[in-house]
Amino acid sequence: MAWFRRSSPLTLVTVALILGLVINLPGKLQAQSQTPSLTSQLPAQWDPPSPPDAPAPVNRESGGIRGDSCKIPPDQKLLSLVPLSGIGTTTVDYPTVFWYMPETRASAVEFVLKDANARQLYYAKYNLAQSAQGVSGTPRIMSLKLPPLANLSPLKVGQTYYWELALICIDPDSGMEEEVTPFVRGGIQRVAPNPTLALDLQKATAKERVALYANQRDWYETLRTLAELQQALPNDPEVAEAWAKLLNSVNLEPVDYKSRLEPAINEP
Repeated sequence: MAWFRRSSPLTLVTVALILGLVINLPGKLQAQSQTPSLTSQLPAQWDPPSPPDAPAPVNRESGGIRGDSCKIPPDQKLLSLVPLSGIGTTTVDYPTVFWYMPETRASAVEFVLKDANARQLYYAKYNLAQSAQGVSGTPRIMSLKLPPLANLSPLKVGQTYYWELALICIDPDSGMEEEVTPFVRGGIQRVAPNPTLALDLQKATAKERVALYANQRDWYETLRTLAELQQALPNDPEVAEAWAKLLNSVNLEPVDYKSRLEPAINEP
């Protein structure tokens, strides 16, 4: 008590500040510990279970390829990275699509975007670099951003679009290019974003942006932002776990989540 009476006002203020920090510290630590991980904010199953009479989803994976011109190892497949229903939503005008490219002798890929009436809106051919043995590279995940400068109008809210990807190979007998018919498809449904999404994205970190898009159930932007995050933080275990969970949520387990990412480049 004598010490308390002799203490100066400055000492009392200092003691009060220290006590305040000590008292508030557990609360701050608890708040930090309650911050949800990126993985926990991704759904375990992206699509709801389909009813028994539901139509078959669009073909996400290629069938068997005959001949040697585009031969693919039996344990690999060309896959479109879309939900089980075959259709993913997007809140943006020009989304980015992704597919899993197996080891193949294809010289190029052919990309087509169509509207719900099968009217072609965009076409592009992308050449693939090949080794001396004619192989186009190791399995990887490739992406293509729909270009706003190719006379392609922004995707309209409420409309559904379909994209197709086919392999182009060189016929060993004629030396001419041929399209391999087992192609993969994916659907894009343009939806209106949550009114607060744009503002929330401006304030969010890279990981928080992934969670925001996932909460919106925006498949294409969730996939894109998480893919970019994996490229930026290749050794982050939380990002790797989230990437694997996202692929598993749509039954894309055949895709190696450690596969490198490669954007397709338009060849004139």
